[in-house]
Amino acid sequence: MPSDIVSALNLDNHLIVNKFLFATKDACSDLNFFFSDFLSYYLRKNYSVIIVNLAQSHSHYTHLLLKSGINIKVIRDSQKVAFVDVMLEAGNLIESTVETDSENTDLFNSLNNSSLDTHCLKPLYECIKKTIAKISALKPDGIIVFIDEISMLMNLGTSLLAVQPFVQQCFVLCSKFTDISANLVIGSFYDETDPENQKMVNYFTHMADIRIQVQSLKTGYSKDTDGKICFEVKNKKDCTYIKQKLFFKIHDKGAKLLTLGL
Repeated sequence: MPSDIVSALNLDNHLIVNKFLFATKDACSDLNFFFSDFLSYYLRKNYSVIIVNLAQSHSHYTHLLLKSGINIKVIRDSQKVAFVDVMLEAGNLIESTVETDSENTDLFNSLNNSSLDTHCLKPLYECIKKTIAKISALKPDGIIVFIDEISMLMNLGTSLLAVQPFVQQCFVLCSKFTDISANLVIGSFYDETDPENQKMVNYFTHMADIRIQVQSLKTGYSKDTDGKICFEVKNKKDCTYIKQKLFFKIHDKGAKLLTLGL
């Protein structure tokens, strides 16, 4: 079977234009190997990638892609990779709060003011919008807007009523393109014990064209298998699904794919 996840799940055919891919992990799993394989695959196909890092730092993705043979420092000069560096902005906000007591006008400013403000993610959305406009002007073969862990926004106190329209607006941005394949890819932690997290995951699962679930095995880790990927593609015409299941074993450079079944 194919050695990379994109080929094994036939994502290259499913993720053609204006699609929303939603990926989740449980408490014992990790999405990094999937993101690494996915992003490196499309970067090699001359896609441009916008990384909105809510959970991991810029250096994390630099090292992650380097394992797949992608040097961000090199391709960033050609603007194939752009960062909306939320982690850096969060650090700036903390330093500003400690050093001065003044108001800070950055991506986290409105989040700091009110967790009930349904427009609190507008600064982040506008930053993503500007980055998309800048990259699309270069006419790449495609664009991936990648938000690594949307659940982090709710952990910071943002309400689900603010997160929902934010994701909808990001998807609308991708849907506006007719001559470029523009796709939204979002990761999230799935917590079965958190009602608000469940609502969020259920909402985006219903909204998504492609659903990826990375799960640990109920029997625990084994010598040959670390977990499974459940894959669903929605046919919006009749609301039917293509479903597959893939087992994997993590190694130093990513994941070894094992059996594929229904």
